[in-house]
Amino acid sequence: MTTALPVVSAAAVEAAAARLAGVVRTTGLQRNERLSERTGAQVWLKREDLQPVRSYKLRGAYNLIAQLDAGQRAAGVICASAGNHGQGVAFACRRLGIRARIFVPSTTPRQKRDRMLALGGDAVELVVTGDTYDEAAGAAAVEATVTGATLVPAFDDPRTLVGQGTVAPEIVAQLGRAPDLLVVPVGGGGMLAGCLTWMAEHAPSTRVVGAEPAGAACLAAALS
Repeated sequence: MTTALPVVSAAAVEAAAARLAGVVRTTGLQRNERLSERTGAQVWLKREDLQPVRSYKLRGAYNLIAQLDAGQRAAGVICASAGNHGQGVAFACRRLGIRARIFVPSTTPRQKRDRMLALGGDAVELVVTGDTYDEAAGAAAVEATVTGATLVPAFDDPRTLVGQGTVAPEIVAQLGRAPDLLVVPVGGGGMLAGCLTWMAEHAPSTRVVGAEPAGAACLAAALS
């Protein structure tokens, strides 16, 4: 029997926002004077660096983990992370009382490893394996299959991406209107997909641009 994947929709983003209420911060929308003067536009920054885990990753991780049933919670969760996603999983698991094993490559900075352990407390076990994120992710996937724990992807799951997409309605509410242009950072593409999903229904005139580093332009390569 195949379990149907959750629907990705603007309504799902809004349901995630309700689920995250009181868990994530409604981070400030701050006008950047330097960029505004340089571009001749009104440039506003969504300060997700002010979340408890210092990034938007908490939104997706918590939204997924909070929806697990009792059996899944008892089996625990597993994730792979280079740093930020693992902090989100750690925070969510400690708050929800769920055990987590977080797989990180050896290149993950000590500061981020320490933050995962501090945020997760007794709920988290850190597994350092491999020299790259892909190697850590492969080990995490194998471990999830063997143990029956739930794998919590950093981006490639509908529950993750609609959780990350909750930044979109916050921005529109804080700005008081839909922006002309929304620039979204791209790593795996989860937040971009979530934001696009909500904006397509509620602000279709907004142009959405994904921004990624030239040295890791995976989205550009995939679309070429």
